[in-house]
Amino acid sequence: MASQTMWRFRTSVAPMVDVTDPSFLRLLRLISPFGNHQLWTEMLHANLFSRGQLHRDRIKLAHRVPVNELRDFADGIVVQLGASQPADAYEAVHRLAELGVRHVNLNCGCPSRKVKMGAFGAVLMTTPETTAQIVRAMEKAAVEASSANESSRIAISVKCRVGIDNDETPEFLDRFVETVTGGGGKSPTNIEVVVHARRAWLDGLSPKENRTAPELNHARVHELVRRFPQVRIALNGGIDTAEAVAAHLATSGIASVMLGRKIREDPWFLARLDQHIYGAPESLIPSHSRVLQQYLDYADATHSDTGSRYSVLGRPLYAFFAGRKGRAMRAHMCRLVAQAKTRNGGPGAAHQYAAPFSQLVYEAVAAADAEHAEHTQYAEHSQVAVSS
Repeated sequence: MASQTMWRFRTSVAPMVDVTDPSFLRLLRLISPFGNHQLWTEMLHANLFSRGQLHRDRIKLAHRVPVNELRDFADGIVVQLGASQPADAYEAVHRLAELGVRHVNLNCGCPSRKVKMGAFGAVLMTTPETTAQIVRAMEKAAVEASSANESSRIAISVKCRVGIDNDETPEFLDRFVETVTGGGGKSPTNIEVVVHARRAWLDGLSPKENRTAPELNHARVHELVRRFPQVRIALNGGIDTAEAVAAHLATSGIASVMLGRKIREDPWFLARLDQHIYGAPESLIPSHSRVLQQYLDYADATHSDTGSRYSVLGRPLYAFFAGRKGRAMRAHMCRLVAQAKTRNGGPGAAHQYAAPFSQLVYEAVAAADAEHAEHTQYAEHSQVAVSS
């Protein structure tokens, strides 16, 4: 059984491919240092552990799992798995427990063609009995890990959609939730369900289109909460204001709210949630300059330790600065990283650079500031010319 501390979070950041890597999660913890928000990794296939032995390769592991965050925030990190076989999921949970992971989620919502061909992700919603077998295997591994170490209690959860293709009926989702969680009775279950309030189209839409094209159905998730009060249910999909987060948490019995694209586009939104939802005083919200310096210290140390590419370390900063300055900073950063690699041997030396990462970022910020000032000055002159 999972510790109650696992379920204390009212807000979380969704798993996003090529976004929620260890560096992005580190940036989010610097922006919001209060421990208010649960942070999810990108989806990892279970066979990375059962067959690929990822847990035995320190460098590759550090690129995929936020091992640094596990040291003091283990209950706030969720590793999401993709799995089609109970044995693979069982092995992955065991290995993750050994690494200090305290919450593992099964992806039942990704609709990509590659994932569908692998018989995991959203396609699992069409076979709830098979999905239940995978979840039971994950629970078994979690119980065994907890028995070996009482302080390592592990939570298991499932992330799904409100429907698949043409079936968004209450009966479809109810059957899936009841089968997977065992939540048909009155006793509380140990399995949390995170529901993305859009159906998944397995054919005809790309993963990107599946995040926006299907119509939102928050009402269906609220109804699910009423029908399964014994199951902890979280809401995901299309929530992008602090007021909306507060409203969902206050009115429907939703256990927590998950945000994805909003955080990808504006990571500083977490600071607004810290104030609006959790009552953090503005005086305790970190400044941009402080967070940037802390992140650059982390990035330089990470590159030195694991050889992380500058392009990966730089990606979390692309949304750090908003508007025109942010776009200019990204362009200058890409240019400077490419030049640094070229001066040090080109593509064959992809992990070596002619300057520290932090230096390139400061150069990119300075260039973006100069470009922004030039644009502002030009706009002011143009306005004066029109007025005269």
